[in-house]
Amino acid sequence: MLRVLSVLCLAALLSAPGAQAMKLKDYHQEIMTNEQGKIECSACHGEAKRKSIPKMSACESCHGTAAEMAELTKRPEGAGHSVEPNPHDSLHYGSDLPCTYCHQEHKESKVYCNQCHEFKYPKMKR
Repeated sequence: MLRVLSVLCLAALLSAPGAQAMKLKDYHQEIMTNEQGKIECSACHGEAKRKSIPKMSACESCHGTAAEMAELTKRPEGAGHSVEPNPHDSLHYGSDLPCTYCHQEHKESKVYCNQCHEFKYPKMKR
């Protein structure tokens, strides 16, 4: 009997609205959730399969183009090495890296360049 109740409780939890929804970062919760409280996956993923990687154009529709992001995050003139390099205008890749190489919605974001370097980027939303 206890086993049957456990199975029923588990089934009820899994069928509850939002129980199967992927976690969103706090700063995206409001804009990605519709009036019924359902997360609009298509806002980033478009009509592609839900587990697909969003196209860069999806990020750019809210955050601006890669060139605009590079301008917003550029190093101050004469900062030298006291300021981390511009993450959106890489010495190696320019502004060609897809946003999703660093920014992740459903898990912790990571600095792609840190595979070889040790940049901090303290203002990066993780």
